[in-house]
Amino acid sequence: MIDVIQIPGLIINKPETDINIKEAESQLNMMLPHTYKALLKQTNGCSVGGDVLRYGTEDIVERNKTWEVHHYASGYVAIGDDGSGRVFLMRQAEEEKKVWIVEAGVMDPQHAELVAEDLLAWFSKGCIVEA
Repeated sequence: MIDVIQIPGLIINKPETDINIKEAESQLNMMLPHTYKALLKQTNGCSVGGDVLRYGTEDIVERNKTWEVHHYASGYVAIGDDGSGRVFLMRQAEEEKKVWIVEAGVMDPQHAELVAEDLLAWFSKGCIVEA
């Protein structure tokens, strides 16, 4: 469990239920990474410092469909964005922990940069993205 009180500028939503997480996975036609689901159970999406947005179950479905992530970044799921046109991706693997960032206009994992080795550690440090 992450101590969300320690994260400066964090705006959180209520925790999500297993039923709604499974519904989002069904709508996305994929299994979300376990670490991402663990965060959803603490806060169903959040904003950090008004910049970094981590999607909740409703936003993740809408954003992945809008950006056609299944087509342009097959095997990945968009889990958030930085508010300036870059999208956070994770591989669609149950044990995946790494977070990548890519320009929304490109949405090609080959052009993505590694943001964090571990989603939960990155989140607990305030989701800092190096320029």
